[in-house]
Formats: sequence, structure tokens, C-alpha cells
Amino acid sequence: MMIKKYKILILIFSAFIILLIGFVTIPKKDDDKLLKIESVPIYNCFGWGYNILVDNKVFIHQEYIPAIAGKRAFLSKEDAMKTAALAIEKLKKGKQPIITKSDLAALNVFL
Repeated sequence: MMIKKYKILILIFSAFIILLIGFVTIPKKDDDKLLKIESVPIYNCFGWGYNILVDNKVFIHQEYIPAIAGKRAFLSKEDAMKTAALAIEKLKKGKQPIITKSDLAALNVFL
């Protein structure tokens, strides 16, 4: 009877050690190392803009169309989000998220 209890204890202890080793040696996913970048449309009395969030914190607050003189908001949410997507694409490639007039033309953003 004592031998059965001893075997059960060894079995439980072994299972615990195997689980512990499994938790310690599980490698992190590559996604865990990456920053979460997303865009959110914003609306004000002039029209549309966007925020670019990095790990849920505002990284870029863009109320007006970039590369255009003056304070002109995007006329549509879609134009704002296309522009934000390009800025994010540039960020992910390690570039500055600068938007030019030619970028806006390529995106068919209404000016």
C-alpha cells in the first residue's frame, strides 16, 4: 500500500515538473515583440482626420490634410483612413511617416 502511494506521489511530482518546464521554456511569439500600430478616424467641425496609435497611445494626431497649406480637413472618412494607412505602412518599413502631395495624388485623395 505504501509503495502505491509513493508511486502516485512520484507521478504527480513528475507531471508538475513537466508542466513547470513547459511554461518556462515556451518561447514568446514574434507578435509579442512588435508594437501594435492602428489608425482611428476623428471628426471635427471642419471634416475628417485621423489618429495613429502605437500600443494604444496617440503617436500622430492629424486633424488636417498633410502637405497642404492651411488648415483643410479631409472631406471623407475614407480619404483620411487611406492616408493614415500609408503613414502606417511607412512606419512599418522604418521610414518617416511623411505624406507628400504626390502621395495624396496617388491615393486619389480629394483636395
